[in-house]
Amino acid sequence: MPALTPNIENRVRKLPKPSNATQSLQPLFEAVSNAMFGIEDRYGDDVGKGRIDITVSELSNPSAISIVVADDGIGLDADRYAAFCEIDTDFKKSKGGKGVGRLFWLDAFDQIEVDSTYGLAGATAKRAFSFALNNTEQVVPTIQDQVVLPEENRGTRVHFRGIRTKEYADPFPKRADTFLRYFSAHFIADFLMGSGPTILLDVDGDAAEYPKAVSDLVVGTKMETTAVSEEFGELRIVGFICRPEASTGLEGLHQLHLLANGRTVETRKVDNLLGVESLERDGETDLAFHGCVSGDYLDLRVNEGRTAFNLTERTLKQISRLCMDAIRERMLPDQVRKFVEKRRKRYESFVERYPTYGFDDDDTQLGRVPLHATTPEEFASYLVKFQIRRDEERQDTLQRLIDALDSDGRFSFQDSIVEAARGIQASEQLALAQHVVRRKLALELLEKLIARIRVREGTSDDFHLERTLHSFICPMNVRGDDPTRLEGRAHELWIVDERLAFTRAFSSDKRLDDILVSAGSADRPDLFLWDLAHGLGSTDPDQSDAVDLSEPLSSVMVVEFKKPGRRTYSGAKDQIEQQITRYLAQLQGGEIESFGRTRVRIARDCVFHCYVVADIVGDLVLQLSGWDTTSNGQGRIRQLKGDYRGQIEVVQWQDLVNDAWMRNRATLHAAGLSRKRLTPLQTQPSHSEAIEDGEPVD
Repeated sequence: MPALTPNIENRVRKLPKPSNATQSLQPLFEAVSNAMFGIEDRYGDDVGKGRIDITVSELSNPSAISIVVADDGIGLDADRYAAFCEIDTDFKKSKGGKGVGRLFWLDAFDQIEVDSTYGLAGATAKRAFSFALNNTEQVVPTIQDQVVLPEENRGTRVHFRGIRTKEYADPFPKRADTFLRYFSAHFIADFLMGSGPTILLDVDGDAAEYPKAVSDLVVGTKMETTAVSEEFGELRIVGFICRPEASTGLEGLHQLHLLANGRTVETRKVDNLLGVESLERDGETDLAFHGCVSGDYLDLRVNEGRTAFNLTERTLKQISRLCMDAIRERMLPDQVRKFVEKRRKRYESFVERYPTYGFDDDDTQLGRVPLHATTPEEFASYLVKFQIRRDEERQDTLQRLIDALDSDGRFSFQDSIVEAARGIQASEQLALAQHVVRRKLALELLEKLIARIRVREGTSDDFHLERTLHSFICPMNVRGDDPTRLEGRAHELWIVDERLAFTRAFSSDKRLDDILVSAGSADRPDLFLWDLAHGLGSTDPDQSDAVDLSEPLSSVMVVEFKKPGRRTYSGAKDQIEQQITRYLAQLQGGEIESFGRTRVRIARDCVFHCYVVADIVGDLVLQLSGWDTTSNGQGRIRQLKGDYRGQIEVVQWQDLVNDAWMRNRATLHAAGLSRKRLTPLQTQPSHSEAIEDGEPVD
């Protein structure tokens, strides 16, 4: 009768090809697993008595590489030899064997020789053969059932020579340390369980002994539990806490090894699922967790090469989460509890700094972010989508309510109106809190920066600190209306005047001849702002047609910053009134050219609001002695006369800060925040307190 004829060459050609180093080593792993099975068959429960020797030479040369795997197992007796010669045999079905592992040998290596010693009718016999890729004769015997001396060791020796194809040669490890890492990573579950034979591995002179090399990394004793679900049945979990070296060669620190029929099929990084930043045990810290998972569900769903599960990534993630839930709850409860408490405190601190994310209670919010999220960036990245959904739902609700009110139908809307109002109020309170927290931090930083500059007077970083102070309030050497310089929009000018919170009509530390259409000098006003309506942001500087330029500017602001604590103003250019007047002479009647090439005229009768922020100490006390005092008695003010309209006001740094705090006091109070006062040593005395025995003091 006709029979189907196997085409071995075609069968091998259709095998999956490796795409990484681990997969390129799979044929070797198959040989090692076969050796383990042979030892189990010989020694039974005493597999620890068995031994496997693996010798690798010429690792860096794929065409000359030599790999020998030798065991002292039961050997290839008649039954096992017959199974070897049968494709897709079910001889090892009970152990998860698929009967195709040796086909991967043919795919990977040029030459394969096998010799084995085994028991035969009370005697010891030997067989040897070559294993080749062709369609006529794959197994070519050289020795068959040859009786040998009884004392000759039983076992099997497989010798691989040369890597056959580029698909295997390219990803195959070329260095001994790399080879050892991949080997350890693949069999780590077996080594952790400690129930296998001794394996001596020599790679071009670099040797390692397993499972000792891995079991020595285990801290404490193993832990066991189960995870049960209707879909996956019972999954058995054995957990180990190890020194971090146990994860060498693996992605991440904490690992979950999914086993099928006692062999590792897939290892998954579970750092994000563990929920503990640093594992501790027996006085050691920064340890790694390794969990070995097995069960009937996994045994029945492994592919024929035992290189992957026939499961979707979604299912594998579900299994991982189920197991990690059990591990956290029953293996590491105390450490997880400490982590959860620390994480909650970090979240509370995050919401204090960014109140807009506190739109639900803490438990609800923490349940919305993954367990591994512990930083402000991580909290924000996961919560922002819920924030957007919440805002969208509220907007939709409000729009439906507005549409209903516009309709002619009759309906009961009292509860809807109240609920909508509460939603708006809650949203506004969160936004206000966020705004206030940012301003509070800005003012606290400003106070500390001013105090630091005073203390560092005359030091090498003195000039750098002064520029830092200016840049904090407003970026230097930039125009706010320059669309190519986004930093011009990131300023804190509200500290100077609340109306300037959103202004873009300013020039900071720019030469006057760069600002004005004609004339101008190299003088650099610290801050020059034009047209308060424009500067307040009521129009967009990028849209010149939105601005009425038929009339020249009637109001301009000039701000000059003097270094906190500065005492010397002896030069001619240090005279406050003369410096400001020099600026005004160039600005009055001139034209500012915007970045849209639009010219903005400055009226001849323009009112100039000029502010100098300084500490009135040292030479400045005498220089301003003839000026009027401001309403609080601390600053100085002088009306401009002659050709100029407006005034020059000298504001003390501390008064500038105090005024900003005062303007924001109501919102700070509403947000439950308060000002952190600096110590007396950090503050600058007022002008009235700055003179002792006729001399100014710091």
